[in-house]
Amino acid sequence: MKAILVTRSLLAGVLLAAVLGAGQLAAAGGVVAGETAPVRGYEVEGVGAVPAGCSTPSGKAAAVVSGERAQTGTRSLLVNDQSNGSQALTVCPLDPRSATSFSFSAFPAALPNGFLVTLLGHWQGTAGAAVPVFHLNVTADGAVHWYNGSNWIQFAGPGTVKLNAWNSLRLESASRSAELFVGGTSVGTVQPAGSQAVLDVSAYQLGSNGTVPQGDKVFFDDLSASTGRGYESEPVGSVPCGTPAGKAAAIVSDLRGSTGSRSLRFNDRATDAQTVAACPAVPQQGIDLSLAVYPAALQNGFLLSLRGHLEGMVDPTVVFHLAITADGSLRWYDGAAWTTLTRPGVVPVGKWSTIRLKVAADEESAQILVNGALAAAAGPWGVRRVVDIIGFDLSSNGTATAGDEVFVDDVAVGAADAVLPQVGGVEVGPDTTIEQSTSNLLQMPHSSVIAGSETLITYAAHNDSSTGTGTRFASSPDVGTTWTPDPSRNPLPAAQSYNLSKLRNGNLLAVSYHAYMVDGSANKRADVESSVSTDNGRTWTQRVGSMTTPQAMRPISPNSSRPGRTLGGFVLVHNVVEEADGTLYQSAYGYYEGDSKYRQLILRSTDGGLTWTTRGTVAYSASILGEGFCEAAIERVADGSLLAVMRTGWYLTMYAARSTDNGATWTTPVPLRAGPHALPVIGVYPSLVTMPNGKLVLYFGRPGQSVMVSEDGSGASWSTPVPVDYRNSANGSAVPVDVDKLLVFGDRGADWSINKSPLARVWSRPVGIASACTTTVTGTRTELEVLSGTTCVEDATITGPVAVGHNAALVVRNSSLRGGLRSSAARTVSVCGSRVTGDVSITGTTGVAMVGDRTRGCAPTTVDRPVVLTGNRGLAITDGTR
Repeated sequence: MKAILVTRSLLAGVLLAAVLGAGQLAAAGGVVAGETAPVRGYEVEGVGAVPAGCSTPSGKAAAVVSGERAQTGTRSLLVNDQSNGSQALTVCPLDPRSATSFSFSAFPAALPNGFLVTLLGHWQGTAGAAVPVFHLNVTADGAVHWYNGSNWIQFAGPGTVKLNAWNSLRLESASRSAELFVGGTSVGTVQPAGSQAVLDVSAYQLGSNGTVPQGDKVFFDDLSASTGRGYESEPVGSVPCGTPAGKAAAIVSDLRGSTGSRSLRFNDRATDAQTVAACPAVPQQGIDLSLAVYPAALQNGFLLSLRGHLEGMVDPTVVFHLAITADGSLRWYDGAAWTTLTRPGVVPVGKWSTIRLKVAADEESAQILVNGALAAAAGPWGVRRVVDIIGFDLSSNGTATAGDEVFVDDVAVGAADAVLPQVGGVEVGPDTTIEQSTSNLLQMPHSSVIAGSETLITYAAHNDSSTGTGTRFASSPDVGTTWTPDPSRNPLPAAQSYNLSKLRNGNLLAVSYHAYMVDGSANKRADVESSVSTDNGRTWTQRVGSMTTPQAMRPISPNSSRPGRTLGGFVLVHNVVEEADGTLYQSAYGYYEGDSKYRQLILRSTDGGLTWTTRGTVAYSASILGEGFCEAAIERVADGSLLAVMRTGWYLTMYAARSTDNGATWTTPVPLRAGPHALPVIGVYPSLVTMPNGKLVLYFGRPGQSVMVSEDGSGASWSTPVPVDYRNSANGSAVPVDVDKLLVFGDRGADWSINKSPLARVWSRPVGIASACTTTVTGTRTELEVLSGTTCVEDATITGPVAVGHNAALVVRNSSLRGGLRSSAARTVSVCGSRVTGDVSITGTTGVAMVGDRTRGCAPTTVDRPVVLTGNRGLAITDGTR
């Protein structure tokens, strides 16, 4: 798909900013938004329509979008003269600029007279309507003429422009001359269509040449104008951008400029109206928008929005919505709530800052750069796919209190990138559809496991309420490349939802989300349904066990998913944590009698998940903001503790707590923070996963879904969250499928999501978590000693002994260790999908010690002698076969 040239409404004086070439930057006083100028290819514009933002002068025939022929893509602009009385003509605005590079492709299909190419603008020392300042005519024989204000003069001979062929033309204009290039070669230089110097170029005009005879038929495609807007040629006090009804206008000011002396001033002095500049643009896919911003005063803040269309919706709407707040931080609105993206002061008051907003052609996400550095990422408004971007709005933030004063300069638009660069050491792959439907609800994929050679996932097929029931089950034989819904293998099809876990004995365990009060138990006991499979989910044995609590429970909802049964006080969430002796720990949240907000528990089972007792309360507070502590993800982490990460409410900060006595007692919950500035992390339905490479990953939602990484596997510190997907309900699951790769799951919105599409869909996508190898070993070596850093052994053969020393890390995959393995006080030791000949002794590891772990994406390893794991602080697992 071709990128699109952004233009402004000439009559309304609407703001345009197109990217500057590097050579023009100093003279034009602008900023570079992209490496290449945006190109208008008409691909997202309706056939038969006058191009958006363009106009047809009175008495002229319209030039329209055509699907008959194109230079690239399938559409172009057609100038088709079928009248003896009027030309076919279109006028399209550009940003006022003193120097312009205007390029396009032309296909003269028929040329009885010729076609005209005109740049419109103003003469120096004049004002008023734009007039022709450079005027060219391609005649019937392919020669090119220019108009000097009184006469036509030929400057390029016959055949310069070929008939019935695409020709590439570029016109480079300045104040006193313009040079024409055809096919990349200069064919001549012309003077303006008058005696004065050109002040600016503000539009272009394409048309047939004259009226008699009729028959000129010319196609135009891939138009590009390398321009940028600095307001220097625009009158002080003028309104260069549209002002919506009921809003105050932003005006050109000479109080300050980023480059030059003028800028666009937003001076909010009303308590009942924002100051707004609404800036239409031609339909485009993606945008690279850059602007210099000087907040002189920020009582409320400053808004930057992109407008466009959402799939299946006729009316245009805001599709991306960002704000600079009063404290200089960046925020994003997803259609439901604002999310703070950065620390305060990223955009300081009293200084010029360059803000660049990049949306790739897929329009799935945005990256915000401040002064050239990536500051944040954001998603669209709601969960529907963005179809196009038709403009951008700049405004003060809110109405009362008054006092926002912001200057904007050097606005520029460049061609959108095909994709945005990946960041944060996390590689997010494309999504794959698991199942989709226009007639059924499909949402909230809540649990996933690896079972033998398959990946299994379960997801809801009902509305998000306490009474909803019905689940789906699907399998993938190729780690998420393809999926097959398989209702015959669903262990609990009538449940509201359930949690899947792979146990170390090879069994699969499915535990129902809902529990049901047992009559006569004084509400201290509830039935828990579960199912067990010994053949990787081919067949299941259903059973009913129980959970008991030390005090009476209050039903989590008065409405039940099982007619005639009262819901238990707690729901069970996420996969279990399994100890070496088979003890299972399960996250559960809900209410004891008398609780005013959610209480987070940890349950314990010693019989394979049939019956559960209360191990302890992870967290409870009657005064915490929101719903209370809930939805805890619990994992055994590198320092040996149990870590819980919990939701507290709708768009509220998550909290973390830790236990060093297997869940009996917990530290006081603290806000979860991440990144170099330790910003609070908001979210819901978190999932914790320890990777074979020793890293701890948190997958969580709202807004969108993101991952962040604890490099040392302890959860004591976290990287900046990296977005995985924005258009979803924020409820998902994650399962490790390799040493350094996760498979994550999500949907395309729940039944309550903002602007949800009629197409319900659940998906998976791979996410790579880099192992950060300082040394990589391949091929054959006689021995290996790891004394520092992280050594990754990939597809290698080590014929002699392997030793790992203090605080070093070893990650082995698909290799053969023929001289055994010894490790003492290492940071991480993982051996996956390999064969070890000789003794294996791993002692005193401070993080992961793993010799095959089918529950965590570490393929079983064959070992010919007993594996000795002693004194290891964190996870110590062996699924190796002997």
